[in-house]
Amino acid sequence: MDQTGQRLRYPARAIALDYFYAALGLAFTLVPLALVTPLAAVTGVLIGFAILFFVFGLRTAIRHDTFVEVSNGGVTLRSLWSFTVPWSELREVKLSYFSTRRDRHGGWMQLRLRGEKRTIRLDSTLDGFDKVVARAAREARARALELDPGTMQNLMALGVLDSAEANAAENSCGGAP
Repeated sequence: MDQTGQRLRYPARAIALDYFYAALGLAFTLVPLALVTPLAAVTGVLIGFAILFFVFGLRTAIRHDTFVEVSNGGVTLRSLWSFTVPWSELREVKLSYFSTRRDRHGGWMQLRLRGEKRTIRLDSTLDGFDKVVARAAREARARALELDPGTMQNLMALGVLDSAEANAAENSCGGAP
């Protein structure tokens, strides 16, 4: 599958939900400050949370305008600034899973691509995230990069690797017998 010039974006639904959370958080922190004069400690806590929700809203606005380009040359993250990790400079591929529940169901994944000069992080809400992960795994194999056990497990969970490929990769990278 050729992925030349493929552009991926974060879905509008996820962005809208994040805007809603930022607005709701700001409302729950700033409205009490506007209506009453709480104790100094409570004021400090509310202001601290308001700053966090404001920063989250700014991050959401930046993400709203962000897109990812996957090409035969590498991965480029375009937003306020552009960052590119060329496949030829790829040094590390790490796929992490962050659970939101104790039973490890529900959560998100983050792909970290580290090049010689830049690191790009993408999360699983990105439309086409699985395609970027599959391409990154192929490029890592082509460059004989060592993948940590957590990354291997997450690649298997996404269906990018099967257990035979994971065992072969572990053995070729000097994994434990």
